[in-house]
Amino acid sequence: MRLALIGTPRSLGAVRPELGALLPEDVERIAFPSRVGVFPSDPAARDMQAIGHFEAGLTAVEAGADALVLDTLGDYGLAALRAGAGVPVVGAGEAGMARAATLERFAIVTVWPASMNFIPCDLLRLYGHAGACTGIYNVGEEADLADLSGPGGYLGRIGEGAGDILARVRSTMARAVTDGAEAILLGCTCMSPIAARLAEGAPVPVINPLAEAARRAVDAAREGTPCPAQTARLPAVRAMVDALADLPEEACPVCVLSERL
Repeated sequence: MRLALIGTPRSLGAVRPELGALLPEDVERIAFPSRVGVFPSDPAARDMQAIGHFEAGLTAVEAGADALVLDTLGDYGLAALRAGAGVPVVGAGEAGMARAATLERFAIVTVWPASMNFIPCDLLRLYGHAGACTGIYNVGEEADLADLSGPGGYLGRIGEGAGDILARVRSTMARAVTDGAEAILLGCTCMSPIAARLAEGAPVPVINPLAEAARRAVDAAREGTPCPAQTARLPAVRAMVDALADLPEEACPVCVLSERL
C-alpha cells in the first residue's frame, strides 16, 4: 500500500526512514510537500498553510495514495482532508495526543520556543485533552531560531542527534516527569528521527506522534474504512495554491531539517 506523508519534502530521499521498522514491509512511504511557502508562526499563517496541506493531500490521492498522514504536529488541513480526500487521513497531533491521553497525565516536550505554543494549545482544546496535559515544556529558546539552517544549525543538530541537544531534551523530559507527567509526547514531528534514542532509558513512555499517526493510517486503510470523496475540488484548490507557490519561500525549520537528513 502507498502511505503519503503530507508536508514532508520530496528531497528527503528515503522518506522518514525511522518509520521503516515500525510499519509492514509492503508499505511504501511517499512524500507530498506543501507548495505554500508560508511558515505557520501565527494563526493567520497557519490557516494559509492548511490550504497548502489540503492541496498536497488531494494531489497524493490523485497519485494513488491509500492513506494520508499529516507530517506535522499542527495537523494543518486535517478537517478539510478528512471531509474530502476519500481515503483515511490521520494527523500526527491528533494521533499523538490520543495515545498520550490513554497513559493518563502527559507532558509535551518540544524543540520549539514558547512563542509557538499556540499550536499545541489549540489542538489540546480541540481534541479534548487539555485536562490531561501537565504542561508544554520548551527545549528551544527564541535565540535558537537565529541559526536554523546553516552548517551546524539548531534543528539540523537535532536530526543528527547531537549530544548537547539530546542532553537538553532529556533534561527537559526529566523535569516534566518530576512535575507529574506519566508520559512524554514529542512536540514536533521533526523530533521523529531521535524518538527511539529519547525513549531509551526514559522513566515514562515517550510517544512519537508521527509513528502513531502512520500506524493508525495503515490500520485504517487495511480495514477499508469508508471515507467521503470530493476530489473534484482539487482544480479550485490547486488554482489557489498556484497563486502562492511562486512567492519567496519563508524559512521553515521543519523542512530545512528534513532536507538535511
